[in-house]
Amino acid sequence: MNILWVNPSFLDYRIPLYEEMQKLCNGAFFLIYSKRRVPERCHRKIKEILGDHALFLEDEKRLKLGRRNEFANTGIALTYPKGLYRLIKKVKPDVIIAEGFFQFTPWAVWYLQLHRKPLLIAYERTAHTERNCPLWRSMYRRFIGLFTNGYVANGTLTKQYLMSQGVKAENIFTGGMCADSFGLAQNVFSMPKSDVQAFKQETFGIIPSGVSFVFVGRMIPLKGVFHLLQGWKRHTQVHPEDRLLLVGDGPDLPKFKEEFNGDNSVIFTGGIDYSMIYKYYAISDVFIIPTLEDNWSLVVPEAMACGLPVACSIYNGCHPELVHKDVNGTTFDPLDQESITDALQYFHTVDLDQFGKHSIEIEKDFNPHNTALNILKAVTHYLPSFTINE
Repeated sequence: MNILWVNPSFLDYRIPLYEEMQKLCNGAFFLIYSKRRVPERCHRKIKEILGDHALFLEDEKRLKLGRRNEFANTGIALTYPKGLYRLIKKVKPDVIIAEGFFQFTPWAVWYLQLHRKPLLIAYERTAHTERNCPLWRSMYRRFIGLFTNGYVANGTLTKQYLMSQGVKAENIFTGGMCADSFGLAQNVFSMPKSDVQAFKQETFGIIPSGVSFVFVGRMIPLKGVFHLLQGWKRHTQVHPEDRLLLVGDGPDLPKFKEEFNGDNSVIFTGGIDYSMIYKYYAISDVFIIPTLEDNWSLVVPEAMACGLPVACSIYNGCHPELVHKDVNGTTFDPLDQESITDALQYFHTVDLDQFGKHSIEIEKDFNPHNTALNILKAVTHYLPSFTINE
């Protein structure tokens, strides 16, 4: 029996999950993707891991319509994946996991309806990210839902959104998202204390006596950094010894740097190679993410695996599973300045080391192995004769 995942594009964080799927499926796992949309490094890695079980489209035509920005539902991309149906037939899948409702999914529906096989849709969106979803898109999803057996969702917020679209709760399986956090954590905990102190001195200019917060992400409106910085001004009136480390590049960075020129409490690193990110986790006390819209920010479980407590925006779809108040962090509303300052103040009242240890334990449930098991529970629900190699 063969399991096929059709996913137009993916990044490095998905590769460990696909590797675990291959192991647990006794080699019966296949992947189809678009070579044009996957970075060359990811193409090489997945071919090394899956071999000829990683199939890709060389030729894909795409037409982008509408004005697109970083927020959801601001445009549409029409796709014609030439040769996709032929590749699906080559695999002869007994079940297909399709990424979302659009892109490659109509071809999966076509094949499975002809061969009377089950379809699972891996879905990430929440009611918040879909708040501007046009009626036609919602109706299209309901139409595809007529041919869908089950759904693999990130977490409870995605499940709630699917249920609001008429999907039955018993057909939704949560726990389908993970981060490639093992390498980051390994680097953090193997970094000598002397190196940590030296890098802290180099980055901050001093060894901070207060709490050091770190954000990792792009400097764009969607990520809410502007709102965090406004709250930070108020916070440092009470805690001038605290530091805010902003790791990342983007179009908003120049104006942020100009506004906070001379303010030693805010440090902008600019763009940093991913291989160096662990060093910034190692010198920080708390991870903070003020995003205005995210399905499931992978930087949150990454930071947790590195032992950091978390301050997380309520607009981030991962917070119900990953951020537990008074255990490993707190949530806040980045559009409410008082909520931001309350969240920053909160970490002056808790045991940061203990919170960090709890973050590590919570994140373990969302590693690639456990995520693959969650997905295969959905598979075996509709394909009971399939055997998992645990």
